[in-house]
Amino acid sequence: MPRKKGETTIQTAVEVQESQFGDVTVENAQITAETEPTEDTEKPVKTKKPRVSIPKQEIIIVMDCGRSRIKAMSIVNGLAASSIVLDSIVCEVESPPFGEMGAFSMSREKVEVEGKLKDQVEHWVVGRSAKLQGAEWIAMSDDDENKVRYFPILALGAIASLPNLYQYSTGTNEKNRALNIRLVTLSLANPLTLKKAISQCKWMLVDGIKYRLSFSKDALNFPEGYGAALYGQSNKLEAPTLFTFDIGYGTACVSEYSNIGKLPKRVAHEPNGGGGVSQLIKEFAKAVANTDSSKVIKPSQLREVLETAKFEDGKVSAIAPDGRDIGLALEAAIKNWIVDSPLTFALESLGTSARRYPVVLCGGGFAIKPAQHLILDQMLRQGIPPEHLIEAPDPGMVALAELKRLYITEQKEITNAELEQAA
Repeated sequence: MPRKKGETTIQTAVEVQESQFGDVTVENAQITAETEPTEDTEKPVKTKKPRVSIPKQEIIIVMDCGRSRIKAMSIVNGLAASSIVLDSIVCEVESPPFGEMGAFSMSREKVEVEGKLKDQVEHWVVGRSAKLQGAEWIAMSDDDENKVRYFPILALGAIASLPNLYQYSTGTNEKNRALNIRLVTLSLANPLTLKKAISQCKWMLVDGIKYRLSFSKDALNFPEGYGAALYGQSNKLEAPTLFTFDIGYGTACVSEYSNIGKLPKRVAHEPNGGGGVSQLIKEFAKAVANTDSSKVIKPSQLREVLETAKFEDGKVSAIAPDGRDIGLALEAAIKNWIVDSPLTFALESLGTSARRYPVVLCGGGFAIKPAQHLILDQMLRQGIPPEHLIEAPDPGMVALAELKRLYITEQKEITNAELEQAA
């Protein structure tokens, strides 16, 4: 149909470009006009400004803030990254060092300054670097309530230590970014207490970049050792019940799970506080002190000796900082730990239940090779069938790492409702 006089035809060309960060879409909408040379079309045509659309990207962070170590794993778009591990030590400083793992600034409340409300800024260092700041540092093992009291600091320290933190964020400003976090925790603590504490943190500053923090309301809190139950289920254990035996730094926790359905459900647990690795370190220190050497080994050094100890040719080998082999002292310490600590209660409980049902062995205690061997030997002597003792390839990390089964791409058939029910 021919156009009437004064009629114009508008054609819109949309060009879509991808940002170099991959999370920002820029649409350049240019409007051109095709007109007939009439008096009605002499006005210039305006060009619209580019419209920036920033899609929301959620990062799932699975975290276990223990008395000894902080373990964290990030999952984005169905892909899990490698886990990070930090010592559970915090130090408040006047200003955070640049480029140091676990260092950050943050604010969780506003204070009135000269009649105006301003953010009250705190500066923290989390992990082994906390000991190097020339200020008083606090270990979570110093007090039973510390890991709950300092949970927001531990969590932000782990988040600040993620190697791909900038890539996980969104925003058009290189120095002002946003993080949308779905936090998944492993803890015996009240999940509402942890959620309320972390939600007070509105932003954090890491290496000169400010990240606005938004924590998802559907954050979940799983029982400690839950990943070990998932590992047991993935081994196609057909028993209706399975147990996890998690020897951490402070506890020797025995948990019973129902193995009916897609996800295991915890039925009962016995923490056995005081039966963890911290008690073994005390026994080890006593055993070393009873030798004829006058050289003192610090508790922190004893822990490193434990982690590098071996069990070879039927003997325990543990090398002290001065090169001495103190394997005999370690063997005596482990045996005392087994028969005269709350760990004994856990073994007695499993002596009955593990004869009927399988038990997954996990936690840092089983990562110590001599301890793993001697505890297994004790359980076998109690009449537990060898096929009921399920050893994870990485007992210290299995409780955290196996949770990725719930969130990686291949597990989309598990619904959010089922996850909440399991937690």
